Amino acid sequence: MKAVRILPAVAAVLVVALALPAGARAPSDFVSISPWPLAVETHGLADSDTAEIDDLWNEFVAGTPAHTACLLAEPPRVEAKTDMAPRAAYSPSTATLFVKPGDLDRLVVFHELAHHLDFTCGAADDIGVDLRAAQGISASKPWWKDGSPVTWPAEYFANAVAINLGEHSRHGVTSGTVEVVEEWMGRGAPAEPATPVVLRVGEPGPDVPRID
Repeated sequence: MKAVRILPAVAAVLVVALALPAGARAPSDFVSISPWPLAVETHGLADSDTAEIDDLWNEFVAGTPAHTACLLAEPPRVEAKTDMAPRAAYSPSTATLFVKPGDLDRLVVFHELAHHLDFTCGAADDIGVDLRAAQGISASKPWWKDGSPVTWPAEYFANAVAINLGEHSRHGVTSGTVEVVEEWMGRGAPAEPATPVVLRVGEPGPDVPRID
């Protein structure tokens, strides 16, 4: 599992708060870390586009609860690029999402963020076999860069992610593929809450043998 990076400024506040005597600290002195970053690193975008990217990123992270820590540890960078044919593109080697200024369609951005989720959090390794089977793709078909892009398992994955976030796709994604990806994203039915462990004075802790 990838470690979540804590910003130096946050770490400094945390150290200062913990260094104070317990009696000198009010509840508000303790650090509360946001569930996800307030912003993504962007380059070449107007303020309005940057704000829209921030909103979409927060929505994307919130909609992928099983991989929140992974996404927070390695968020993508978003760069404006006006001279490309597609409306958006993703570069796995640099974890960069290229977008056209003023053209930030929700489906398009979610599709490209899904590629970041895939390559950063290991979707191909985790569910590659199940996704190919659900989609009716040969088990030997490479995840990407093999044949037409519309046949790549990686493309079906990205579209299934967008579908699970409320978008529609004309890519022919099967309901089975959507379900496989939904479960991997952590969007299925919530698990039953675990029974809390109760520790009593004089009693051994869980899995600790009693010594008489």
